[in-house]
Amino acid sequence: MNQSETYKRLSAKIAGIKRSQRFIDYYESDSFAHKLEMLIGEIEKRIDDGVQGVKMITAFIETDNAVFNRADDSNGSIGDVYRIDACEAFIEFARRCEDKSWLEQIVFRLYSDDNYGIRYDLIDNASEYLPESSLQSLLDQFWSQAYQSSTEYQKRHWLGGIESIARQLNDAPLFQKARLTMWPDLSTAACYDIALVYFESGNSHTALEWLEKVPPDETFKIDERDRLLLRINAKLGNKIQAEETAWRIFRRYRNEETLALLLEVVGQKSRKQIIDREVDTILKESELDYPNLDFLIQLGRLNEAEQYIMERHKQLNGDYYSQLLPWAKTFETHKRYLVSSLIYRALLDSILNRGRSKAYFYGVRYLHKLDNLSSRINDWGGFPNNEDYKLALRIDHKRKLSFWNRYEK
Repeated sequence: MNQSETYKRLSAKIAGIKRSQRFIDYYESDSFAHKLEMLIGEIEKRIDDGVQGVKMITAFIETDNAVFNRADDSNGSIGDVYRIDACEAFIEFARRCEDKSWLEQIVFRLYSDDNYGIRYDLIDNASEYLPESSLQSLLDQFWSQAYQSSTEYQKRHWLGGIESIARQLNDAPLFQKARLTMWPDLSTAACYDIALVYFESGNSHTALEWLEKVPPDETFKIDERDRLLLRINAKLGNKIQAEETAWRIFRRYRNEETLALLLEVVGQKSRKQIIDREVDTILKESELDYPNLDFLIQLGRLNEAEQYIMERHKQLNGDYYSQLLPWAKTFETHKRYLVSSLIYRALLDSILNRGRSKAYFYGVRYLHKLDNLSSRINDWGGFPNNEDYKLALRIDHKRKLSFWNRYEK
């Protein structure tokens, strides 16, 4: 089949998508999204010419209104095809196009009619396929549209596009102008975003000025702001301020990544001293802090992690099984069976206390695991042994017959 016939066949498929009136319910959405993905893949495979590819993908993207008007895309699978796959295909074909003025017009048209906010990636990656002259031309058109907009929603749509292009051009003053036109009241998010663009464009001093506009007691985006502040101070050579910021980041959420960030500032020679001091601080705290426990395990400080849990075992919340289960397995692997049992008990208690019959399968598994671990524990350290624990379970949850029947099978 030659290119002309291929083009006609693929165009007919796209036209069929746009014409169809059949409703796509929630349960069909994944299957329909897969069909759309396959069509985009076929276009990418069969069409070689950049201009023809852009025309074809543009026609596909412009089916979005018709599709979303007849689909339940609650899970977002259809939207992702348009937002990610289609935009990526467009960008790839656009790179091959020599007529950038024509391409600029296509991009402007697509962004103009973006009623569902799924074509934004075309603008957010425009510098990959358009020269600076075309980006400047789009900026002029976007400003004109923003000033003519009859609603705040439309105005912000165009200003958002201006922000994106300004960032790609490293034009921080333009980004600032667009943001403050969009949101005149200075917010924490605005200060952070403007500071970030100034930093990315190489103006660290102005970036610092914008971050300092945020009140000291503001908690919104606090981690992002501190991480940017750290980069700025490092760039400016403000060693004392950089160290203060790195310590804040680390102590807010202790883990290997924030420790590495801190050591980059204070030096690797301080590693052992810092770890020993922080472990001591963690063990002195009365409340069980999950990130701190993760940190102890990440460091391989299992003795301290075991002590930390055993002294605070009543604070274990089995509802957070995605965190507790890996801990239980880690301690079991390292033959620390008592602390592993305490964690499995918390997981089982959570299931039975909530009476979630759908989770009884896991509860039975945990109880069998406790039976298995009990044979390896010689010293219960003052905790109830497995038989006493099970007796208390039977008393407290004697009416949960379906659970006990599954366990005794």
